[in-house]
Amino acid sequence: MTSFPSAPNSLAPPPIRPTIPQDPTSSACSAVLERRLQSSPGVLHAVLATADGRALAHALRSNVDAVPARISAIASSLLALGESFTRETLKSPASYTSIASEQGSIVIVRVPSSTGAYTLCLSADRSETFAMALRFALDAASELAAVIDRA
Repeated sequence: MTSFPSAPNSLAPPPIRPTIPQDPTSSACSAVLERRLQSSPGVLHAVLATADGRALAHALRSNVDAVPARISAIASSLLALGESFTRETLKSPASYTSIASEQGSIVIVRVPSSTGAYTLCLSADRSETFAMALRFALDAASELAAVIDRA
């Protein structure tokens, strides 16, 4: 379960928790996510998953208690459900899925890779506006797609 820390007292965000990727693509994708998290203090974690919900890469702040495997499974299901619901009700594809809470927001986007279906999920605390969290997710998804397609 993801715990959302309260807004930090200092301006410096908590450090990024190191990851242990298993292959070059995962390593490159984790590096992208870690770099992006360093530039966005309100983003708590970002998890890249395959369409079937397996975690491929992630970056987490050290003060965030989150399990990437659980996040990836839930995020992939939520995005697929949102896409199905949008097709059913609006006869249109979904662009992204989002959740707002008192503690912050969650954004789930499809990674536009030509080599397969991937999902990116991130959580942001209250200090990050929804628009900035969405922009972070869309930009990171594009960068991750380029990394995945080069592999």
